[in-house]
This record gives sequence, C-alpha cells and structure tokens, in this order.
Amino acid sequence: MKLNINNYLKQFAGLSPRERFLSVLATVLVLFYGVYLFVVAPILADNIVLEQKIKAQQQAYQYLNNISTEVIRLRNQQPKMDNDEQRLSLMAIIDASSAEKDMKSCIKRMIPDETDTVTLWLENCSFDRFIEWMAVLEAEQGISVNQISVEAEQVNKDKVSIKVMLSH
Repeated sequence: MKLNINNYLKQFAGLSPRERFLSVLATVLVLFYGVYLFVVAPILADNIVLEQKIKAQQQAYQYLNNISTEVIRLRNQQPKMDNDEQRLSLMAIIDASSAEKDMKSCIKRMIPDETDTVTLWLENCSFDRFIEWMAVLEAEQGISVNQISVEAEQVNKDKVSIKVMLSH
C-alpha cells in the first residue's frame, strides 16, 4: 500500500470549504495535542518532581542547621575534660551510649582504626536518632565525626545505612 499524496490532495480539493476548514482545524488540534502530550507534559511532570526534591533538601538542611545549633549550645554548656585518665576508651563510650540511646541494635560492625578512632557500620537505622546520638556524643564526650557515608535503605525509606568514622 503506497502513500499517494496526489489522491489525498484530490480528495481534499473535492471537499466543501467548510469541510476543508474542519479538516485543517482537526489536524492542527491533533498536532498541538501531540506536542503537548510528548513534549510539554513530561517537562511539567519533571518540574514538579524537582520542586519536591528541592523542598525535601531545604527541610533536611533546616533540620541539620537546628541540630548543629543545639550541638553548639550543648558543647558550650559542658566543661572540657583535660585529664586523659578520666576519659573512657572510645569503644566503651560508644558501646555504653549506643545502649543508652537504643542504637545498639543498628550497629553491625565496630572496628578501632587507631588509638582514638573507631569506624562504625550501622544498618536499618533511623537517621534522626543517629543525628541525636552523634550530637550527644560530641557534646558530652567530645567525640567528633571524621567521615560519614549515609545511604537510604531500598525497602524502608525511613531507615538508612551509615558508615561513620569517629574520633576522640
């Protein structure tokens, strides 16, 4: 079946002016709808998704700013420990505070790297509880985060997997 334009043009010429106008109008409407459906609509949908991602990032940024303010306030309230003999080992502090803050079940591995450095692997952990735990460790024990890697869990989006290096 060949596409013969001449036959279509002859049929078009044989139509009344009203029918020609309606045919052209219908063709233009179908073309505009096609452009909207395949070009404009996907761009608008992507724009909505990006705006939602931006709002989520802004909320996370605001939350972290609030937590950092709280950490600074707590750090300024606590007296600094100068005597190394009063310090507990980093592993003991992490073990005790993780049990106290109900984070012990999240810790899958704990490896001391150096004398005052420990690397932790946490899985299926609430990010909010983890941040609060880190704030308490920093404010009360002077433990700081050297490196951190956070990944959202695939199954439960409210939980994260974390690899964190802490030092005294």
